[in-house]
Amino acid sequence: MTAGTGDTSLQSEVTEAEAGAKEAAAEAHHGAKGKKNLRGDIEGLRAVAVGTVLIYHVGIPFLPGGFVGVDIFFVISGFLITSLLLRETVKTGTISIADFYARRARRLLPAASVVLIVTALLGWALLPGPDRLNLGADVIAATFYVINWALALRSVDYLAEDAAPSALQHYWSLSVEEQFYVVWPLIIIVGLMVARRTRMRPKPLLFGVLAVIAAASLVYSVLHTKSDPATAYFYTTTRVWELAIGALLAFLVLRLTRLPRLAAELLAGAGLLLVLWSAFFLTSKTPWPSAWALAPTVGAALIIAAGCATQATATARLLSLKPMVWIGGISYAIYLWHWPLITIAKTAWPEVRIRHLVLIGIVSVVLAWLTKHLVEDPVRFHPGLSAKASRGLLFGLASMIVTALVGTAVWATVPKLDEDAKVPGATALVADPSSDVWKVREDASKVFASSGTTTPDPAVAPEDVPRYYDDDCQVQPGDADVDTSCVYGKTDGDQTIAMLGDSKMGQWFPAVEAIAHDEGWRVELYLKSACSFTYDGARSDCEEFGRNANKHFDEEGAPDVALVSGGAGSSPSLRKGMTEAISELKAKGTKVVVLSDSPRPGKEQVYTCVEEHPDDFSTCAFPADEDNGRKGRGTKALQESATAADVPFVDLNEWICPPGKECPPVIGDSLVYRQGSHVTATYIRTLTPMLYRALAAEDLTSKNSDEISVKDIP
Repeated sequence: MTAGTGDTSLQSEVTEAEAGAKEAAAEAHHGAKGKKNLRGDIEGLRAVAVGTVLIYHVGIPFLPGGFVGVDIFFVISGFLITSLLLRETVKTGTISIADFYARRARRLLPAASVVLIVTALLGWALLPGPDRLNLGADVIAATFYVINWALALRSVDYLAEDAAPSALQHYWSLSVEEQFYVVWPLIIIVGLMVARRTRMRPKPLLFGVLAVIAAASLVYSVLHTKSDPATAYFYTTTRVWELAIGALLAFLVLRLTRLPRLAAELLAGAGLLLVLWSAFFLTSKTPWPSAWALAPTVGAALIIAAGCATQATATARLLSLKPMVWIGGISYAIYLWHWPLITIAKTAWPEVRIRHLVLIGIVSVVLAWLTKHLVEDPVRFHPGLSAKASRGLLFGLASMIVTALVGTAVWATVPKLDEDAKVPGATALVADPSSDVWKVREDASKVFASSGTTTPDPAVAPEDVPRYYDDDCQVQPGDADVDTSCVYGKTDGDQTIAMLGDSKMGQWFPAVEAIAHDEGWRVELYLKSACSFTYDGARSDCEEFGRNANKHFDEEGAPDVALVSGGAGSSPSLRKGMTEAISELKAKGTKVVVLSDSPRPGKEQVYTCVEEHPDDFSTCAFPADEDNGRKGRGTKALQESATAADVPFVDLNEWICPPGKECPPVIGDSLVYRQGSHVTATYIRTLTPMLYRALAAEDLTSKNSDEISVKDIP
């Protein structure tokens, strides 16, 4: 696909000198094989970018803002790729989409595909099942450059707690770049067509369009980072402005070549200071991306701008040192290799230390050099592949298909979740099912499985979650609005039961939904990630959400019954804030019941431990007498708030961690924990009779306790 430019083309607008300047800038790094077209300052800036990222990921503490290296890469890429597109338009009057994508395929896919395949094989051999499941999906998503959206969708509460990062998480930035470069050439083509028909000058038109896109993206980045930082980090729309900064520079190359030497010196020096300040003084707690990201991106832009005028500035000479240029030349491959090696090592060997990670970093540099000379350059400059665009595109398609098949194979090795599986679970603990009052059997250890199969399989435990997650019925961090659309059970039922709190309340949804169907209740969810139902002692959006919930009840009518729980902590201010929120709800005529927080394991994921010790599950038991053991982190605040508000407090933890010194990982053939201290949906379903009886004891159900049996498992 090409676009002619006609009489108003860039070709007729620029002088030969400008075209030559654009060509020189554009071909730095993208021209013929060799070094004559390299701009040393840009190569050195690449070295700074990958170096800061590598040091940050290795865990060396003196560079807390090393993550800004990715933002620097965006600016460099925006400048170089746009320079190429503009140069092609100047020289030929056209843009060949086929040639553009073929060049991108030859440049990016060889190394990217090799690293994806090697990572998939390493992960298959070394990672536990849940991580293999995600890895297989991530290989496929990274292959087709959409992993940033996959990671954004995954960044929800139930997956965030103690979850290991994806071994391919770093591919998100490549996805953002390629999504931008799918759209950007098309915008240029449309802009040239508009310019031809309206007799407008195409260069100012395209510059203006890109400036508007950049400004809109920056504003969106600031707003979205404030409202939902977990997803904002990965969104393309929050990052486009960083690429656009570099792209805008490409339109100004000729003007920048006329900068006085002193001005270039000052710009380059200021740019380097901004980049270094960002790396040394920003931290992981800095909202990102947001207006703060202007520091490293503007800094990188200033260095590139100054380098268009001269390579003789002190900054350019420093960046052009041979070691810097050498690192810059293999920076793409270093970026690809280092993260999978680090994350897989951390997961496979939790005792790994910084010194080991430094060694892994060095190994990634060696692998990057080998990849460049054995994989990248041979394919990129292969005369047969570069002769025709169709060959490069076919090569790219073939490599993507092979890589996706490898990812699919890894994904297929992991057992799949059986949501209809039936197990006794907690009901196996009942000493006498016919008794009016249930007690935990004295020989409870007899139903603690020590080996064999479990439901769910440990490999898919993180997927065994309440179905309301699929409906996006858990409000995310930063958002304080109540979602009134999350209604379950008998929607026109006479009785309404509300669930308020965070994911620790939400984990009870399978049991509550089953009871609601039996009782004819309408169930409404007012759940928010990592937020107790409180007016104080939490994040501002949590406190606002609690007030908004009670305000909603004032306007639309309060529920008949409300279940409240959470695992957010136990500070005095939180207890006070929860008491206020619960008391206000109670004053509306709602019968409030507070549920205890579930037992909290140690740092190790229980389901991972069970998978690693298939012959001895007892290895994965954790102490029940510690502060976060059987009681659960949030239970103290919940119990004190219930007492202060004079509402019932229900503690079902004896059915999750029976009396004894340790909490078992598997009860009645059911795996108890999915992620962190969250209980699997399967085990919660087996707790339905216990919760049902507890609510009956408070006269909240039509059934009496003795009418509820261990068979009442949904």
